Amino acid sequence: MKNMIMAVVAAVTISFPSFSQLKVYPVEKKELNTKDLSEEAIQNLRNSQTLFFYRSDDDLMELRKALEEVWTISELFLYPFSEIGNIGLKGRSYFVIEGFRRVTSGYTTVDNTYLYLHLYMNFTDRKGKDFQQSFARLDLFPTQETMKEIPKHKDEKVIDFIYTDAEISNWTPGFLRNYLKNINDLLISGRGRGLYESNDEVPAVSQLANTTLYVPDYVLERKGHLYGIGSGNQDSERLMKDYPYSYEFKSASQISDMILEGEDFYYLVYTRSSSEKYYTVYHSKSGEIVYNAYKPMSYNLKNSDFKDIAKSVKKMGKKAGK
Repeated sequence: MKNMIMAVVAAVTISFPSFSQLKVYPVEKKELNTKDLSEEAIQNLRNSQTLFFYRSDDDLMELRKALEEVWTISELFLYPFSEIGNIGLKGRSYFVIEGFRRVTSGYTTVDNTYLYLHLYMNFTDRKGKDFQQSFARLDLFPTQETMKEIPKHKDEKVIDFIYTDAEISNWTPGFLRNYLKNINDLLISGRGRGLYESNDEVPAVSQLANTTLYVPDYVLERKGHLYGIGSGNQDSERLMKDYPYSYEFKSASQISDMILEGEDFYYLVYTRSSSEKYYTVYHSKSGEIVYNAYKPMSYNLKNSDFKDIAKSVKKMGKKAGK
């Protein structure tokens, strides 16, 4: 099993596109319908033990409390990734980090690395053939320093590095709590979330007119066109100049702690995957996604992005008669 996990990190020329930070239903198809995930597959997931392989610097007690509270479709067990080779995965579902490295050759060679948290299950079909069912994919956002380090590791060592020393901006117990809650609830309801599915018309987004939006301060780190090349930090006031409502910058870990403490608020998560960016606003307690947007060929959050959120707040407020 460990060899299989390592194999997906080999150099490839393309990677699958994604949108809105998480995707439910098989990851290999751009357009999805209800046949992509059968009732039998969902039932197999319900009857399985779901394994979550955590990273070496995770607080196990905190992570267990966060995830077991929201993952209800199946029985959840947390294991260190170092144990993956010792655990039989046949008939079990499991969350595991995978990656795709895209290599571009020209005058220079560039490694663009994409990281995802996948939910899989290994089956044997009625003809006795083994196959792997994908249920969901969550995009992860490594820091610039991690992106610089990943190409230095041989393919067979990349995942070990990711599970030990890598820094991932959107990997916190609070963020993972609401990521998994969304996946869990969509799977239970039998609904999918497509690759390019956008939504700026959720009624609850109007609440931002009268409450504070918490923004992780890692969004201020300006990225160049290639991972590992930074160009300083953005000015926070300039970034937010077209967002007329209350906001506050906090670290991702501070926002995570607020989520786990049960505070009631809205927060933004920003993720970049090479030349694509997407940003999502969540409600801390319910995990509801009240706004999300995807923009290709865009590398940093801009004031126009927050202006778009403000437009949605105003539009949905008018619809609600506020």
